Amino acid sequence: MPKISVIMPVYNNALYLQEAVNSILLQTLTDLELIIIDDGSTDGSAGIIHEIGDTRVRKIFHSENMGIVTSLNQGLDLARGQYIARMDSDDIAALNRLEVQAYFMDQNRSIDVCGTGYTTNYLGPVKLNPMNHEEIKVWLLFYCCILHPSVMMRRSSVNRLHIRYDHNYPHAEDYELWNRLSTCAQLANIPHNLMYYRLHGGQVSNTHRAIQDDSARRIRQRQLSGLGIQLSDEEYAQLVKLAEFRVNAENYEEYQAAVGFANWLIERNRQSRVFNEELLTMALSRCISRVPY
Repeated sequence: MPKISVIMPVYNNALYLQEAVNSILLQTLTDLELIIIDDGSTDGSAGIIHEIGDTRVRKIFHSENMGIVTSLNQGLDLARGQYIARMDSDDIAALNRLEVQAYFMDQNRSIDVCGTGYTTNYLGPVKLNPMNHEEIKVWLLFYCCILHPSVMMRRSSVNRLHIRYDHNYPHAEDYELWNRLSTCAQLANIPHNLMYYRLHGGQVSNTHRAIQDDSARRIRQRQLSGLGIQLSDEEYAQLVKLAEFRVNAENYEEYQAAVGFANWLIERNRQSRVFNEELLTMALSRCISRVPY
């Protein structure tokens, strides 16, 4: 069995696909299988996949587009490795990415899922997400702080926790999964740049923003239900303003409203103890002061 199974869903990414595949097949850790799932592409992606000759590649072709959640869950079912890594067909992995992540997981047996730092520009800057579980749990209230295509999971954890992606949260299936796992698994981020995360107009955040926003709202509300909170439209708009670092400190009323909302969340959390109080207070302070992690 391979040390690592890499799951790569593909849908109409012919322009970037070969580069993404090469960055996995040329990894310094060679004991891997690459599971490529073409989800009914119509742009020539399937032809590129057919031409790959590496015996470590397992190729699955859908006759029609079934959606990324179906492809991801199929990949989880097929994976045979000790670790399962994600990779998108339009990104580029550092050539030592899998070696570094596997070493981290080998040395930290309690960690179920780990992501990495990344850049959206070859010249930087490097984006580092919260590193330890309690920090990640808090920051997940505001944004998806684990980069999906950088993730590595233990296959034993996938089986033990019955990890699968949920069709009910379209275009935010990863955000939903990390939030769900934050209560029953241990999450981490490695503070190293191991991914080039490509930004382009065809990404979900650009093409399906309204659907993604609706899914994110339901995910955040589920988190806050642990505090006994059901946000009104106005209160949710305040949470989004905090999450997007848009509080205008020069507007006294706006700033005061943000501080009041933050103090209310802290007090409700003090009663229920869902989040680490110090970390939640720090995160809210950074949101208000527009100081991203």
